[in-house]
Amino acid sequence: MKSYKYLTMACLLPILWSASAELDAKEAQVTNQKASAQLIEPCLEPVSVQSQEINRIEPIDDCDGGGGSTGPYYPPGTPGSIKSPVYTNDSNYRVSWTSGNGYGYPVRNELYQQTNNGSWSKVYDGYGTSKYFTASSGKFLKRYRVRSCNTKGCSSYRYSDKMIVNYQPRPNLYSEYSFLSNIDQKAASYKSSVNSYESALIRDDANSGSTLKISGSGERFYLGDGYDLIRGGLKQTCLDVDHPDFQITQNTPYEPVTFDVSYVSNNDHLAELLDVSGSAKVGFTGDDLSLGLSGEKSRFVQSISDEETVRFVVKIVNREQNWRLTTSADPIDPDFTNNMLSPNNADAKADFREFCGDAFIDGANVGSALYLVFSFDSKKYSHTEREQKKGQLGLKLGDVFNANGAASSSTELEILLENLQVSISASQVGGPEGLAASVTPSNVIDKYNQFLQGTNSNNWAAVEFSTRQYVRPSAYSSYPHSAIFADITGSQGPLAQMRRWANISVQHTERCLPWDDYGKTAPAQCGSSQAEISTAMDACRDTRQWADCKHPLAYTTGNISATIPGTNLYNWLNANVKKLEKSAVSSTFDHHVHKGSLAVDDYTCLAESACFANPFLGKGPGIGKGFEVITYEYDNPKGSGRSYRIYPQNCVNSTAYLETRNWFLGDTTADWHYKIKLDGICPEIQDFVIVQ
Repeated sequence: MKSYKYLTMACLLPILWSASAELDAKEAQVTNQKASAQLIEPCLEPVSVQSQEINRIEPIDDCDGGGGSTGPYYPPGTPGSIKSPVYTNDSNYRVSWTSGNGYGYPVRNELYQQTNNGSWSKVYDGYGTSKYFTASSGKFLKRYRVRSCNTKGCSSYRYSDKMIVNYQPRPNLYSEYSFLSNIDQKAASYKSSVNSYESALIRDDANSGSTLKISGSGERFYLGDGYDLIRGGLKQTCLDVDHPDFQITQNTPYEPVTFDVSYVSNNDHLAELLDVSGSAKVGFTGDDLSLGLSGEKSRFVQSISDEETVRFVVKIVNREQNWRLTTSADPIDPDFTNNMLSPNNADAKADFREFCGDAFIDGANVGSALYLVFSFDSKKYSHTEREQKKGQLGLKLGDVFNANGAASSSTELEILLENLQVSISASQVGGPEGLAASVTPSNVIDKYNQFLQGTNSNNWAAVEFSTRQYVRPSAYSSYPHSAIFADITGSQGPLAQMRRWANISVQHTERCLPWDDYGKTAPAQCGSSQAEISTAMDACRDTRQWADCKHPLAYTTGNISATIPGTNLYNWLNANVKKLEKSAVSSTFDHHVHKGSLAVDDYTCLAESACFANPFLGKGPGIGKGFEVITYEYDNPKGSGRSYRIYPQNCVNSTAYLETRNWFLGDTTADWHYKIKLDGICPEIQDFVIVQ
């Protein structure tokens, strides 16, 4: 008996598409040929075959439209994306991409690298979708491109953004100073005998000889630890912990509990409310998570927004214990005086700072803290509506949250949060582990109460700390402090310069962040300048790069582009990283036709072609498009209807065809008298503010 195989419609449609595509590609060869009968097998799904000798994906047949039994008909599609860091100061980084569509057949990817705008060289050829790179010492401008290939050829390239690799390896101090192992042993013995608490700080791994690494949450906190004021991270314990005057005492906290509900006026104010110390406020651009980001900075980064975001911070800090450290008058371990420190020795200053930091921690409040940042986007509201809704949210938060006890449940708050589409960014120091990560607008009251009820001595953390500057060893008491230690102070010192760059970095985020909110791609200048700002800040982080830690007015770029090396970065930022500002324009049109017709084609345009309509505003036919139409008169006996569109992006194009009736039928006039109000957004040049 002869057997038959049937095709389903799901299988047949790809076949028809494939046949059509193939016919288009080979039209000249096929036109004069007769179709020959073919035996079409049923559609096959990809089958994974695995054994000790085979590990492959079998390609599907004609049904996918990409090829036949002999292989694919066409080269793959262009890879959909390629991603690399905008900036890195690490010794390793990763480039990843997506393969082009291979129509069910294997796709091989070719990755190329360009250094300092030079020639392209192939750095990967295989079937993967990522590659790790080891950075060379120095500063380089890198760019990558990838294409997908098969037996029929290769796709076009997909290009990455330019990135700056700025790897400056630090010396491994343990290999230079053998006594440091003894210092660590003394510190380990001391730390095993005293209480420790989790902190939101990072700790630098001095043994790595590399850049600052993030240790993850929950780094242990000890009095006497060194502290890097610029990086905002813990260093090693360099004090004479065996001295009898090295004492830790417990005290009653001055303010056991503080509670606030505060409206955020700007991002600097936000940093204050989230307890981001001035010294730790060091770099808030996109890749700083890889540079080592303390908990306090992480809270801030998660909550940075543009000026059109309304934010409130609810913060409660419980201080259960206060610990103070007292030391001898000569607190540094003598081994440093005997083996490292030397007056007016730049290398000795740098080595001590990289190992011990700029100061040591001499006090801490232990307990728990919860930070809740409530945010909603006010772009769609007028100024009056914004102020009204801001007042509603602030009043309701004040009613619900209570520092002295549990927050009261409120259906009204839940409804308000939903109506305003409020998002919540939550973070914690101490308290029940992982609670902040699960906070949402629907459960925020319950989570707040769980935090208060679940905080106990088992999960306390260091919520605040104080530092004391290192004291000169008595052997060098005749020298000034700056002759012994790397000096970060002064209005032109690296700490002051870092604060200036940090503030510029925040302003940069405020300018580049909103583009995506408006459905626009941020200008390429946002990425290149972000990398250059990070480079400027890195020069202030590393002691040995301080010669390049410049005031923003004096700092020049390395590789923003091939055409403008050595350009003053501050001036370039002012001219190229523009601030989005609201703008509006109105036009009134009065069209009149007597016994005839008129094709109306009106334009109402914002000042510059770079401007665009605000998609959050508009009414009537312009709702969600940014414009409003006010019609004073419309009389169009025989013409077409009115239409409106945004074209180009900074204009409203209004069209209609006005036509009168014949005189003997009555209405011999046609009129259209109206006004268009267009609300838009314009990128405007505005200088970045430099803090003093």
